[in-house]
Amino acid sequence: MTSKIYKVALAAALVIGATGVAQAANSGVITLQGAISSSTCNMNLSVNGVVSPSGVADLGIYKASEASGTVGTFGNQTNLSLIPDPASCDVSPVGSDAMIIADTSATDASNTDVLVTADSSTTNVGVLFQLASGASVLNKGGVTLTAGTADLDDTTGAVNFTAQPYALQATVNPGVIGGSVAYTVAYL
Repeated sequence: MTSKIYKVALAAALVIGATGVAQAANSGVITLQGAISSSTCNMNLSVNGVVSPSGVADLGIYKASEASGTVGTFGNQTNLSLIPDPASCDVSPVGSDAMIIADTSATDASNTDVLVTADSSTTNVGVLFQLASGASVLNKGGVTLTAGTADLDDTTGAVNFTAQPYALQATVNPGVIGGSVAYTVAYL
């Protein structure tokens, strides 16, 4: 009899546990993003002046000892550009102003220009990501850019950024650093 009660209790616990998991899976976030633009183009990522076919910007590999000691940037600044592919543009964006939305899932609580990931809690490192002028862009909604400035090249239509490793604490630990930014560019 005790064995039968135990089996029924175990089965009930499994059903309740599975129901809890199923309920947790029924929530999430839907992000809707788009633009009305005077020009539509495929965008290429340029890293320090070289187009990255993979769309990945290599921030480098550093020893923990190179970054430890102070909170802030370390290592090399990486120059990034979103360059419109002229062959894919229906109308050239050259000379046009633009608006950009650049969103990320998480930023540092004390510096919202710093991307963080789950790995940041291990390494104590994020990535400082800003427009080339040093202006904030992450999770700011639509940011207007003026052609002919550091942020928007008027000869190519490229939107320019910088990225650099950023120590979140005085001591950093070995591990992976990085992050991702979802963007939409609208030429005005």
